[in-house]
Amino acid sequence: FFFKQKTAYEIRNCDWSSDVCSSDLADADTDTDADTDTDTDTDTLAEDDARVRALTDLPEGDSPCHEPRLVRVDDAVDGDTFWCVDQNDFSSFKVRIIGLDTPEIEHDDPAECYGDEAFAFTASQLDGRLAWLTFDSDCLDNYDRSLAYVIRGDGEDGFYNRVLLRQGYATVLTIAPDDTWADTFEEDEAAARSEDAGLWGACSR
Repeated sequence: FFFKQKTAYEIRNCDWSSDVCSSDLADADTDTDADTDTDTDTDTLAEDDARVRALTDLPEGDSPCHEPRLVRVDDAVDGDTFWCVDQNDFSSFKVRIIGLDTPEIEHDDPAECYGDEAFAFTASQLDGRLAWLTFDSDCLDNYDRSLAYVIRGDGEDGFYNRVLLRQGYATVLTIAPDDTWADTFEEDEAAARSEDAGLWGACSR
């Protein structure tokens, strides 16, 4: 269905005591606000894409199994797993973030404490956004998921593995030989635990 938009003449000569005119103006204002919000979101995403593309300091393993890959995250599966699309060959694949474990969300069993929060955080931080994946010695796990570090910025705040640990959304899970950053991850977990951040304050231990 298509709706006819009022002309400037019709608006100027409208009976403003009528609900019809008031409703039309309100609808027009709402549409304008929505368009503005969409434009702003698009500009913000474009700026974020440009920032991530320009990153050159990409932490990785001592013996990476693959060169860094620029991907767009499509859909978070839980706090430590997501689907993404490679920006070079446009292949789609699932990623398991290295060196940590987030609580489980509900599947056949009820969600673990802080599982939903970790899932929501990863979805809010990664879904729809560009990220660099870097690698350690093993590229795949037993479920054919790519094992990767996730980089979206410089320093600690841009190293997503560390963000999850430092804010208490995950615990350390070290599986050799993908252990280049194990000591750093242990320090991040210890800091979160000492501050009762995230799951450390919310869940019984």
